[in-house]
Amino acid sequence: MSDSEVLRAAVNVIANKLGQEDKQILQVSYDLASTPHIWFKSFDVVRYLVVTFARYPKRAEPPKKASLIHQQMSAEGFDGYWIGVTFANEYEAFDPESDEGLALMRGFGLLSQTRAMIPMSDLEQ
Repeated sequence: MSDSEVLRAAVNVIANKLGQEDKQILQVSYDLASTPHIWFKSFDVVRYLVVTFARYPKRAEPPKKASLIHQQMSAEGFDGYWIGVTFANEYEAFDPESDEGLALMRGFGLLSQTRAMIPMSDLEQ
């Protein structure tokens, strides 16, 4: 799977999770070169979400430009979060003994591990 396909999967996992938490999804972007990826409404407040992904055994990390994203979005009056999703091939099962993951391939299932949402303001360096 290409990075674009994996990002699309990660954004969909998170959008579905937000929907289950009764948050209203306003807009979704699958563009690798663009952030934020999800705009949602929670308690009548519009917020954004930056999604990153990793292929197991790596772990999803915050974006390198987290501080810049936060500054730009704060200047526009928005608060937001970062969330990371790690994917493993369905036959991997997040094996803690593995130091090399199986490739993510179209036609095979994906297992996901989602990190907790972290306010972008907490990621400033």
